[in-house]
Amino acid sequence: MPWSLLLGLVPRKVWLWLIGMLVALFLLQMLLYASVITGLIGYQKSSSSEEVRSVDVVNGTAQVSSALEEYRPLFEEYAEKYGVSKYVELLLAKTMQESGGRLDDVMQASESLGLPPNTIEDPERSINVGIRYFSEMLEKAGGDIKLTLQAYNFGGGFIDYANEHNNGEYSKELAVEFSRMKYQRLKHTGMYSCIRPESAETGACYGDIGYVEAVLSYLKGGVIEADLQPTGDWVMPIEGALTQTSDYGMRPDPFDGTPDMHRGIDFACTNAVTPIQSVDNGQVVEVERSNSGYGNNVLVKHEEGLYSHYAHLYTISVQSGEMVQKGSKVGKCGSTGNSTGPHLHFEVMTKNQYRSDVDPAPYLGL
Repeated sequence: MPWSLLLGLVPRKVWLWLIGMLVALFLLQMLLYASVITGLIGYQKSSSSEEVRSVDVVNGTAQVSSALEEYRPLFEEYAEKYGVSKYVELLLAKTMQESGGRLDDVMQASESLGLPPNTIEDPERSINVGIRYFSEMLEKAGGDIKLTLQAYNFGGGFIDYANEHNNGEYSKELAVEFSRMKYQRLKHTGMYSCIRPESAETGACYGDIGYVEAVLSYLKGGVIEADLQPTGDWVMPIEGALTQTSDYGMRPDPFDGTPDMHRGIDFACTNAVTPIQSVDNGQVVEVERSNSGYGNNVLVKHEEGLYSHYAHLYTISVQSGEMVQKGSKVGKCGSTGNSTGPHLHFEVMTKNQYRSDVDPAPYLGL
């Protein structure tokens, strides 16, 4: 049938309606196509942004001790084995936070195998296990670096918690929430303690809620060649004018008046306010939180046979294994433990054990 005859049989309104429908369908198709393209571009851009953020996090050289730097070839070997070669610097930074390279279980990987802490006695095995566990957490976290790091400290359950409560994303608030929840369930075991002041303040004492920031703080570049060697020139544990309230040596016990050996020097300070600082470069070898004896106290090793001891603290700002610089804060003045009032009890010790004390006065120039 000729087209002219067909056009004559179909009313003009119908043709206009059909043409309008075809145009509308075409426009709708174009709109849907544009939406899909935009979505894909947006997804690629989003993925790219996430990748850039990840690369930004791990760029640079980790600031590590020379002891840990010796293990770099092993980190490179096992990072390649588990497909995380671009995260070598981050892994080294993480290991500085874990051990500084000074423990056999350098990556503190024993617990990822369900073993007690520091069970692994071969550094290479620790690196193998630790990097494998990191790669597993990285995959589970969908490449989110901060979520991966916190999961290494908290365990993989933190990723599940993030998926359920925060769209699979890390946040410090979420870490605090998770830690507080876990601590309430497990505090009866006595296995966990508040390692940071903010942990005590929030009740988030499971794991380390400051772990992510602590790890990333080591990504500053350069190797600490001297390993923060002690200077031998001590500063006072409290800045400014000092009021000495008790000397080293025999004195009446402040509680019952009987003769007693006072194993340090006491300095007056303001409770929960006065900063207490390390007298020299060194490594924190013991952190204790207690309601008796020395109360909250920190022991810093400066060299073989020389330790400084800070007791009765209100809060503690460091953790065991951490390297501290001369003048850096270890805590705040307090009156915890067997104390009659706020003060710093400062000792110098020759061993990491009670009654190895010597008179601190010569070391402080008193």
